[in-house]
Amino acid sequence: MQLKAFLITGFTSLCLFACTNDKPAENGQDATNNPPVNSKIAELENKLQQEPQVDSIREQFVEQLVQNNQYDKALAQVETLLQKQPSNPAYLFMKADALERKGDTANAIALYEQSIAAAGLFTEAELRLASLYAETGNKKAEVLCDALLKDATAVQFRSDILFVKAAYYNKIKQASKALAVYNQIIREDYTYLDAYIEKGLIYYDQQKFEEAHKVFAQSTNVSNKFADGYFWMAKAEEKLNRTTEAIDNYKRSLALDQSITEAKDALKRLGVVK
Repeated sequence: MQLKAFLITGFTSLCLFACTNDKPAENGQDATNNPPVNSKIAELENKLQQEPQVDSIREQFVEQLVQNNQYDKALAQVETLLQKQPSNPAYLFMKADALERKGDTANAIALYEQSIAAAGLFTEAELRLASLYAETGNKKAEVLCDALLKDATAVQFRSDILFVKAAYYNKIKQASKALAVYNQIIREDYTYLDAYIEKGLIYYDQQKFEEAHKVFAQSTNVSNKFADGYFWMAKAEEKLNRTTEAIDNYKRSLALDQSITEAKDALKRLGVVK
């Protein structure tokens, strides 16, 4: 589930919980001058061998491993951190994050719950937990989202919380409730592009292709560089027998994002490319 504001790839937001026993991290360089990520992994691994007691190096190492999909290695490093501080909410979150990305939903849920219990108040973990509840159709998703929506400290995540709530309704096949929440998100934050896609997909699944197309088109009006919007416009256009328009929008989506393999396959199917 793609959340707009809440995209944790590192642990910057967790520093409030960090109680490490080492020197401060060095000042970072400008992103344009940073070495490739794989080089960072090698550099951090070397530093860790020299200074295994420095927790901040291990934390950075975990971050880079997760970013490079090396979840088992990341989990092994987090276990080392947890051996020293088994109740540290940040480390419990790190473990949950790696497990979630690895696809181990059940254990990720358990670890997010532990991190929240240890912290007392941990909005980021609560939102991630609500997202997993939503994906599994668990009523707790709605309960947790409603609690977060009343929490003044979570106001910056409001659109994401609503998005998770809508996803829960979608999962349990309550399309009218999901549509109402997606509409609320768009009213409050018209730049939340994934809300348009999810709203359009409800219509698409209901075979209301004209309505779906209108919603997908709205997303590209908000951002003319939104590849997913063009892709789904094309999908709806195919269903509406607007082949020429579909081809054009498949091409637009690929021009913006070459990783959309379904668009490539569609162009082959439509005889545009071999």
